[in-house]
Amino acid sequence: MKKIMPHIAAVFFSLFGLAIIILLMSYTFSALAFIFPDDFIAQVMGMTLFDIAALAWLSALIYLSKSIMQYAFSFIGFMAGLAGSLAMVAIDVMLGGQKMIEAPTWINNALVYGFIGAAVTHVILIYAYKLAEPEISANISLGIETANITEEAMKQAEGVLLRERGALGNVIAPRLVDNVRRNLGLPVLGDLIDLPAYDVPDQAQAIPVQIPARREMSFSERLRAAGQVLINPASAMPRQYQTEKQTPAPVIQADQQPAQEVKSEPAQESEAAELQPVPFPIGIMGSNGNGQK
Repeated sequence: MKKIMPHIAAVFFSLFGLAIIILLMSYTFSALAFIFPDDFIAQVMGMTLFDIAALAWLSALIYLSKSIMQYAFSFIGFMAGLAGSLAMVAIDVMLGGQKMIEAPTWINNALVYGFIGAAVTHVILIYAYKLAEPEISANISLGIETANITEEAMKQAEGVLLRERGALGNVIAPRLVDNVRRNLGLPVLGDLIDLPAYDVPDQAQAIPVQIPARREMSFSERLRAAGQVLINPASAMPRQYQTEKQTPAPVIQADQQPAQEVKSEPAQESEAAELQPVPFPIGIMGSNGNGQK
């Protein structure tokens, strides 16, 4: 029996609590009929401000609150819902047709203004409860600090701009002047001049060099050249040999080796022998056309 009684007590207490909640909701529904006569939906929805509100705020207080402010707002909401539900029960009892006492004249005003006040109270509490969440409150605090820092930075930037207004104006002024000159069609330093483009020939298409044609020597010029060779035989030799012959022999220093002197003398003698001209016999033409020595 001792083991069964706790379970029976728990069930009985649950039924008792459920009966009290149903009783409160029924009296609240009847009291709302004085505000919304012949409007069933409005009466049902109006119950959310009293009995249902008390249950919702109690659940939030026990299971959902994460900060001190949320605990405070949920407790205030629970007390407001419970007080409103009890007030609606009292109003319904006094205006429900009982004849033992006479209802005061202000009860009608209290019913109407109490309903409006309950609606305003729960709306404010529900928004305050959501804003009191740790994550949301941290984001709000961070946003406020960021706004303060940004405002301070704007003040400092404004002070710097005021101090450097002249220097910044000197930097921007030439650009504005150049824009005005361009609008007026005046030349501006640094602009590109638009000139027509021409084709540039490649290296393969370069201008050819004019080489004069070879001229044939006349008979008189040949005789003159032959006489010059007789007078100066060295002029008939190639130019490179003339240059080598005219170049003086190198001077041999005393400190040079004797072997170099011995080797250089035969080479010079052989070159002199090779460069020595050979006499060329020229015959004299007679009247009969035959040559004689």
